[in-house]
Amino acid sequence: MSSDTNWEYLATQKRDAISALIPKEWLLEKVPTPEEQRDVSGTYIDQFLTTTEKEITETDAVGIAAKTTTGQWKAVDVCKAFCHRAAIAHQLVRTYSICLRFLSTL
Repeated sequence: MSSDTNWEYLATQKRDAISALIPKEWLLEKVPTPEEQRDVSGTYIDQFLTTTEKEITETDAVGIAAKTTTGQWKAVDVCKAFCHRAAIAHQLVRTYSICLRFLSTL
């Protein structure tokens, strides 16, 4: 295995290991190609989140502190909401970075 192939193999292994840590219920059934969906931010990601998760992840730190200290939100729910959004973003970015890597070889 050449050094070019070795790092690519190791990078793929690491990406796969990280992806395997995403809870099954957070896995996207289909990740669109860049041609199918050019903008995967904002309202696109929102479709995968609950109303509460959207509210939590769009609230600033002061608002989150206020809601958790008054007991309106549990810290674990805040953490899960941000982790869920990050897991979705990770899946989308991973697919797009693979596309970009492929395009760079053309």
